[in-house]
Amino acid sequence: MKKYLLDTHILIWLLADETSKLNKGIREDIEYFQYSYYASVESLREIVILQSLKKITFDDSLDKIVSALAERQINIIPIELKHVRALENLPIPSIDTKLHNDPFDRMLISQAIADGYAIISADSKFPFYQKYGLDLLVNEQ
Repeated sequence: MKKYLLDTHILIWLLADETSKLNKGIREDIEYFQYSYYASVESLREIVILQSLKKITFDDSLDKIVSALAERQINIIPIELKHVRALENLPIPSIDTKLHNDPFDRMLISQAIADGYAIISADSKFPFYQKYGLDLLVNEQ
């Protein structure tokens, strides 16, 4: 069975009931538990940081987020040494003359590559990592 790791934006849209931002196929697959879905502890860390910096209006507590994920049968995966090793070996691509050095994105990509997850993302930078082994499902409207 295919395993999917949810990018932080996908996770926020799902938790904030902004599922209209998800394409119909992805939204229905998640709602009807069609596959195994995962969220990284790195995404939870990013959400907490974005909340504290007031960069997102989604303000559920960490405990509420964890409960909501459990209700949707979305498992939380930790960061392990093998993920950090994958990160160490992951090139930093230049995209439109800018290096993609977002540490949150790069850890999620490393986890997906190391563990064989397909990552669901709407981020236009993620396709650049497919040549390094990233299995990607792009959320297109």
